Amino acid sequence: MNSSSRNTAQTRFLSLAEGQSLLTIYETMVETARTHDWDRLAEIEHQAATLRDKAIARPISPVDAEDVDELAELLARIQRLDREIRTLLEPAHEQARQQLAAEVKGRTVREAYGNVEAPDSRE
Repeated sequence: MNSSSRNTAQTRFLSLAEGQSLLTIYETMVETARTHDWDRLAEIEHQAATLRDKAIARPISPVDAEDVDELAELLARIQRLDREIRTLLEPAHEQARQQLAAEVKGRTVREAYGNVEAPDSRE
C-alpha cells in the first residue's frame, strides 16, 4: 500500500469546514423550529441547501484519514438534528394539511351550490 492510500479514506463531497458550517446551520434550524418560526426556518434551510449544492457541484476528493472520524460524527449529528426538525415540523404539517383539506372542501361546496342565500323568513 503506498503512502497516499494510507493517508486517505473514502471520497467526499463535503469538507470538514463545510460540515462544521452545515452543523451550525442545522443547530440554528432546530432552535428556529422550536419557536415555530416556519418562515425563518425555510430561509435557514435555503442556506443549508445552498451549501450542500455547492459541495455536491465540486469534484469528489479524498478525505484525509485524520478527518474521517470527525466528519462522520458531524454528519451523524446533522442527521440527528434533521430528525428533530422533522419531528417538530410534523404537527405544523398536519395542521396545514387539515386547513388545506377544509378549504378545498369548502370551495367544492361553493362551486357545486353557489352562494345560496337563506330564504327570507319575512315572506
